[in-house]
Amino acid sequence: MDDRTTPRSKGQAQIILAVSPADGLVAVPVGEQYPWANTALQLTPGFEQRPDGTYALRDVDTAAPILRALADTARRHRVHLFGGPRTYLGDYAAALADGLPRQWTVKVEVYAHPVWQEDLVPLLWDAGELIDCVEHIRIPYAAQLTNGAGIELLLAERPGSTDQYLLGSFTSATFDDNYADPHTPTSIVLPSDAAHAAGLVTGTFLPAYEQAVHERLLAAVEAAHGRLEELHTTWTAIQHSGRYSDGTRLDPATLGHTQQQYLEEGSVEWRRLCPHAAALLSRMRSVADAEDSASLDRLHQLLHPDAASSTWPAPGSSPAALPPSTAEALRRWRTDAPALLRQARATRPVGPATTARPAIPAVGKAPPSALERAPRSR
Repeated sequence: MDDRTTPRSKGQAQIILAVSPADGLVAVPVGEQYPWANTALQLTPGFEQRPDGTYALRDVDTAAPILRALADTARRHRVHLFGGPRTYLGDYAAALADGLPRQWTVKVEVYAHPVWQEDLVPLLWDAGELIDCVEHIRIPYAAQLTNGAGIELLLAERPGSTDQYLLGSFTSATFDDNYADPHTPTSIVLPSDAAHAAGLVTGTFLPAYEQAVHERLLAAVEAAHGRLEELHTTWTAIQHSGRYSDGTRLDPATLGHTQQQYLEEGSVEWRRLCPHAAALLSRMRSVADAEDSASLDRLHQLLHPDAASSTWPAPGSSPAALPPSTAEALRRWRTDAPALLRQARATRPVGPATTARPAIPAVGKAPPSALERAPRSR
């Protein structure tokens, strides 16, 4: 891992000092030997340890002698001190959040040991500079911004710059695999002026993020719906013809087993589909078409059978993993899913004018299902 944010090797104990308009002077202990940095700060009167792993020196009027004492203590414990004119990240993050729509909470996380930041890699949903920095450059701390609509962002100081920041997103709630996702949004570079930065996030990043979430959900639901349709078509053809897809005659004694395979495979697809379908449905608003509106209402009841009201958008609770009858759930989904897909395609959010979406690669033919590979009897 490169280390472009600190003047010393990442293996040494370090204390990063930053000015905080709210808390005076903030000290962040980092490095592979960060316990020694903690010790130096704990042995220096005036620094108050905080729950997020940082320390604050609130009385800046008495800072000079305290900093001299810290320097002496740090030297004895082989801890390197450094800082700069940049405002403490937590204060910048709070000012940025105040300028964004909706209510946001801010949490600073310290990745004192270099390996800790690696935990961010599978969680980040980014195709830009931020993920590259997290993977290859030392990021000693960052701020997480979360709102009530399920959006989680990561803010970090831009390595190599004294007045710029990087902002990107964590994956949207229903996904846990971001590898090679063609809809991944791109992180944005922010200036030191928090008000200006908030305008860029509101006008550029968040619209692109919303567009990416919508397209990713739509693609996932379309793919799962397609697989369910293929399963249904295969099963229907077997029932009507008395033969498997390769022409082999169906033994009536195996019909029940074959039907069970269909329901089991359909159940697996349904479980994968449910959270994405519920999230996509929650993005729908009023629909002029009465028939589609009725279909969406029925889908809401299917995905959230315990909801007090059938009015969508859906509540924030998780959708039902599987209604009592798999066959009935699949039938209801197949009946009303076209309305959801139709409305989701028609109501795609508009991203910033300069945002170019990557092309979605063509999906090849899926491997044969277990239903198609069911035991044959001649």
